[in-house]
Amino acid sequence: MNLQMIQEQLNKEFQGEGRRLVFWYDDNGEFIEDIESLLLDNARIHRLTGDNTLYTKFFLECEDHNYLIYAPFPKPGDKDNHLADMVYYSRQFFTDRVSLLCSTYSIPEKHREQLSQYGKFWKANERIDKFIALGIAEYNPEIIEIGLLAVLAGVKTPSLDEILKKMIISGGLKENKYKENKYLDEFEKMDILSSFWALCAKYYGYVEENKTFEKLVATLLVTHTANSFIGELPKSWQPFVSHKKNDVAIFVSNFMNNIYSQDRYDEIASEIGRKLKVDDFLASVQVENYFECDTFAAFDVYIIKAMAEDLVNRGAPLPEEHREMIRNRSARKNFSPTFLHHYKALDKADQLVGGIQAFSQELLEVGNADAFIQMYATKWESIDRYYRGFYTAYDKIQGDEALHELRSWVENLYTNAYLLKLSIAWADTLEKVAGWHQLAGEKQWHFYQRQVAPAIKKEVTVVIISDALRYEAGVELDKRLNERANTKSEISPMIAALPSFTRLGMAALLPHQSLTINSAGDVLVDGMPCLSSEQREKILKTRHPLSVVATYQAVMAMNRESIRKLMTGQELIYIYHNQIDARGDQMATENEVFTAVDETVSELINLIQKLTVDKSITNYIITADHGFIYKRDKLDESDKLTLPKQSGDFINKRFILSNELPDLNGTLTYPLDYAGAQNRDVLVSVPRGVAVFKTPGGGQNFVHGGAGLQEIVIPLIKVKTEKRKKDVEKVMVVLTSVTRKITNLIVYLDFLQNEAVTDRLRPAKVEVYFESESGDKISDREIIVADRKDKEVDKRMFKEKFIFRNQKYSKDEKYDLVMKDIISEIELARHEFIIDIALIDDFGF
Repeated sequence: MNLQMIQEQLNKEFQGEGRRLVFWYDDNGEFIEDIESLLLDNARIHRLTGDNTLYTKFFLECEDHNYLIYAPFPKPGDKDNHLADMVYYSRQFFTDRVSLLCSTYSIPEKHREQLSQYGKFWKANERIDKFIALGIAEYNPEIIEIGLLAVLAGVKTPSLDEILKKMIISGGLKENKYKENKYLDEFEKMDILSSFWALCAKYYGYVEENKTFEKLVATLLVTHTANSFIGELPKSWQPFVSHKKNDVAIFVSNFMNNIYSQDRYDEIASEIGRKLKVDDFLASVQVENYFECDTFAAFDVYIIKAMAEDLVNRGAPLPEEHREMIRNRSARKNFSPTFLHHYKALDKADQLVGGIQAFSQELLEVGNADAFIQMYATKWESIDRYYRGFYTAYDKIQGDEALHELRSWVENLYTNAYLLKLSIAWADTLEKVAGWHQLAGEKQWHFYQRQVAPAIKKEVTVVIISDALRYEAGVELDKRLNERANTKSEISPMIAALPSFTRLGMAALLPHQSLTINSAGDVLVDGMPCLSSEQREKILKTRHPLSVVATYQAVMAMNRESIRKLMTGQELIYIYHNQIDARGDQMATENEVFTAVDETVSELINLIQKLTVDKSITNYIITADHGFIYKRDKLDESDKLTLPKQSGDFINKRFILSNELPDLNGTLTYPLDYAGAQNRDVLVSVPRGVAVFKTPGGGQNFVHGGAGLQEIVIPLIKVKTEKRKKDVEKVMVVLTSVTRKITNLIVYLDFLQNEAVTDRLRPAKVEVYFESESGDKISDREIIVADRKDKEVDKRMFKEKFIFRNQKYSKDEKYDLVMKDIISEIELARHEFIIDIALIDDFGF
């Protein structure tokens, strides 16, 4: 610091009203020759010689001017300094960098000695600027050290947790196999490494003679595991268990749940897990011991494997506590996204076996064909949906054979305990049905007359026909539509024409006086062909001139102006959608059929939304030409029926059309006169059960055309939308615990999902945690997945465990329980608590 800078700084010291005394102890007398040349605007200079302290004391007490008291020697200790009292109520001036820092930024003088220990740090103005930018409100020895570490780690807040997170994320366990984490090198260069380790011992309980960053991280992860593991950890892990369990649990929980650090956490946990040999340990431990553990991905791997084996071995649904655990781990744990499809597959397999068990009993009580159709539409369709759900999840699991055995078991169970039994029992029942028209309920060939014609008398109606949208897929579509705030949907079963194939199904859905079917498979509507959109539109216009036909692809490609141009003035719009059948009918893509179902559901929802917004149409009817049967494994040769020569004129894998009664065993035959007397000479023969006729070409996993319930029970969905958008409502989660006082470091609180999830109320996902008045998180984070549909209040209750930091809490400070919606990040509620913990120890007592 040169003389000019000193003069400017001293003049600042004497600015303002009131008398001021400033003591300048120039330790080495560097400015003894220059002192008289200082030009002070509002003060006089008085020199200390070492022998004039008593005189100076008397002099300054008598004088009334501002004075700079200059001493060309170090400041004596208080016992030897007669001016000590004056020094304390006056100001001191320093010319070293640290002292200037304290003076410039109002850092209390008492910290100058500590700051001086880190002289290397203060040599760079950039580091000084970053330290000041931390915005430390109250200085103390610890916060100063944390601030220095924060600057060196590139963290913008003086938080040890944030420093450690940054070190793990950016520095890794080691810079290379020979060198420690790069930030440790920086700490050592700045003479603050020992302080870092001391802070780790204080707040994370890491005490080790030969300290390494890798061992520190291992301590954090093992301690986090110990906090939720039931039983004893391996002896080799014991040195890594910290006594600061609560603080470590909160740090790791916040680290793994932070969206910006999740991926890096997973990498670090994998590396530490390999070195700890987590797999070897878990292989010999009951999975129930670590249902709540989520430190390492291995916990999920072994839980998934155990649950899959349990399902296969027991051949029955899992215990309720295991089912709850699966739901919990699929939604609330750290590795939920990684293993989401594994848990979904387990869940669907569990529901499948439960559904098939009930089906086996219910099948014995079903008497006639109409009862079969009713039971399928109200209960058994869910088995097909669970089967589809299992494969939808299973197919998304890449390169993992953990569920390979479960897949084989699911396939065998679905095929032999459900599909074959149902199809044989249904075929036996159909033996007693003389004509296809004798089946009760809505018929596809009456669709226009009974559903469409009445609807268009009231309002503009859109009919959406999705090829091969079977009933169980329609149930999912109906459910999804009802979840939308501006949509109401109702589904009921409709019987498809037989044979259940596209040509006949599409024709039956058009207005007609007569349907003509010949043995070659050609279908005419009132004598007109109906294969193309143009042909179908012509048929529609003969009955209702204000009609138009379009395809899904064409409509979705249109802008609002084009849609209005197409549909304005029209009262009936038929839209044809083909996703499921297009993929299922091709051998190369038939195993994608369940993916196609998922896409179909989403596409139809988007179509309805688009037409509601772009054209203000609010009335829709959704149906299909036919359903389908699908199973993943190839058919056995015993399931293929060999055809004699001249078996019929039109042969499909699931039906034969002929003018003569074929000589075929294992089949059912019906005349097609249900569609009109003109068809009385045409017969359709279908295999009993799920067998297929041996025919060339195409796949065998995806079939339709026969009389199976999955083929002939199709959805009839009536949808009403509202033009104006409604705010989407979610169920609310409320705190029900009466207490607002925390007296322990571990506490359980009760929450309630206020209403059951319904067609009009959607599930909610809420994160809950405690924070201090300054906004610091003082507990771990819990996630409440409020998706329960139970009407009983006690089944919508949640008991959540909160772990608090092991620190001092004041009864006079405010602490809040914060509840936030995870998706929107909107704060839902805030409840004030008092924390009154009389005695804190490492066990939370």
